[in-house]
Amino acid sequence: MKEVARWLIIYGLGLISLGTIGYLSNPRKAKTALYTGGGFGVITICLGVLTRRGAAWALPTALLLVTLFSILLLWRSVVVWKAVAAGERRKAFVGSLLALMLLFSAFLLPYLFQAWR
Repeated sequence: MKEVARWLIIYGLGLISLGTIGYLSNPRKAKTALYTGGGFGVITICLGVLTRRGAAWALPTALLLVTLFSILLLWRSVVVWKAVAAGERRKAFVGSLLALMLLFSAFLLPYLFQAWR
């Protein structure tokens, strides 16, 4: 479980970092990047710490939250990349950050599922 806990903490730190980068790229309009990346990052770090301490409910909760966050990221990525394809090139940076978060989630989800089973 310590391995899973470590990956949850790393994932949370990555979300916080990417959310902060998104916010710093456009502080007036990108507050949601900070809220979602930072919020889910902090929650995931807390779940990683609880998993390390042996809380039986923390791993299934992390699996559920990462799954829901992945669905949110997929939806937002599709919306942003459609806008980029329609000519709003300035949204490409945001799309890249969302895609990177989704990629991190896609790598973490099977690992969480296997650890939970």
